[in-house]
Parts: sequence; structure tokens; C-alpha cells
Amino acid sequence: MSEFPTDLEPLPTAPYPERPLSLPLEPEECRTALWMVRGNITEAAKLIKVTPSRLRSFVTKSAYLSAEMQEAKEQLVDLAEDVVFNALTDEEDKGRKDTMARYVLSSQGKSRGWGTASNQGISVKNSAGGTIVVQWADGTSFGDASGEEVSSEVGEGFAERSDALPLQIEHEDSAA
Repeated sequence: MSEFPTDLEPLPTAPYPERPLSLPLEPEECRTALWMVRGNITEAAKLIKVTPSRLRSFVTKSAYLSAEMQEAKEQLVDLAEDVVFNALTDEEDKGRKDTMARYVLSSQGKSRGWGTASNQGISVKNSAGGTIVVQWADGTSFGDASGEEVSSEVGEGFAERSDALPLQIEHEDSAA
């Protein structure tokens, strides 16, 4: 687990509701506040009683504080990645595991073709009659020549395939 640096200085007790502009910011005080809130400027500003814009400006001008803030944020990401890993490997709560897998695939898996679609289904109206065939890039396909509805097969086909985007949907005219 990520830890705070051991050399953080305690925050002083401030006798004012807001730090006066005439009182300069101290780098170590800002560093401590940033670490305490894992790099969140707005929350750190509250701790040292300044506006977020004042603290942000001070941090931006300091390579030292910018690096400390970035490291605090990186450790926060490390903690979140531990939570993701724990959820993905949770054998007792399949719902948690499934939800996290969807999250990872929709964010980190985009380069492999995963993502979120606004419409996660397929609807084909075949008012002209005939057979509709859905075929994937590997050549596998399904369709129902009997004319009966195959919506459950469509759903199962999409859920079980990692390459669930069909290569083509063909309509074979029954009049031909």
C-alpha cells in the first residue's frame, strides 16, 4: 500500500479563516497538504486556508511541488489499480468481478477493440421476408431459414464472442 513520505512537516494551526495574501506560502506546508489529499489542489487549499487558484499557481511555479503532487497522484492511481485487481480476482462476488471486467475492457481495452457502444444490441426488421444472415470476420455466421425469431441466438452470439462486431449482415430475398 502507498504511504506518505516520512519527512512531511505538520501543518501549522492557522488562527485565521483565510490565509492573508501578505503571508507567503511555504513549500513544505504545501507539500504536506498535497500529500494528505493525494494531490487534490482544491482539498489541499482548504487545509492551508487559501484559494485553489493561489495554491495551483504556487505549485505550478515550483518544479519540486509539481513533482510531489504528481507522485501523490500516481500513488492514488496505484491504490485504485489494487482495487481493480482485487475486484477482477474476486471469486466470491461474480457481479463485482463482471462489473470490473466491463470497466477495464471499456477503458483499457479500447486498443483491442473493446469499448462502450450507445446501443448494445442489434435490431433487424425483415419486412420483405427472406433470410437474414449475420457473419463475423472469421466466417462464422448464424441465421434462421425457418423464418422464426432468433433474437436469443443473437444475444448469446454477441455475449460469447470477443469480436462481436459483425463483418456483414446480408438479406437473402425469398422471391429470388
